Amino acid sequence: MTRPPEEPARTPARTPRIRAPLSQLEVQVSYRFGAPLIYVEGELDHESAGRLRASIDEELADRPKALLLDFSRLAYMDSGGLSLLFETARRFEDGGRLAIVNPSANVRRLIELTGLSERPGVHLVKDLGEVATILVEQSS
Repeated sequence: MTRPPEEPARTPARTPRIRAPLSQLEVQVSYRFGAPLIYVEGELDHESAGRLRASIDEELADRPKALLLDFSRLAYMDSGGLSLLFETARRFEDGGRLAIVNPSANVRRLIELTGLSERPGVHLVKDLGEVATILVEQSS
């Protein structure tokens, strides 16, 4: 009895792996109203939160009365970024202000839903013009 010829073993076609790009987060520090102003651009997530944390820690080392975070160019934030904001807010519970400036609608909603915006010293503001009002209230 003759056997049909065996087909050569097929190796599965390799499908290319698509790697998600590393989180992109840019941080720049400036000073306004006598307080550190950190401009945050890109995506704030578990992977990138360390970069922002390092800038926050460096600026809070001098114990300023306020910290300003400009989120006008922050495209995305997940629980890693939110956790960092809660940690930062705790540092202002005994006085001082944390102002989150011009977050997108999605980031603002996340901050409001989690109760972060209700924490002592935390302020969501539309623009830097509102920051001056908050800082004047603080010094009164």
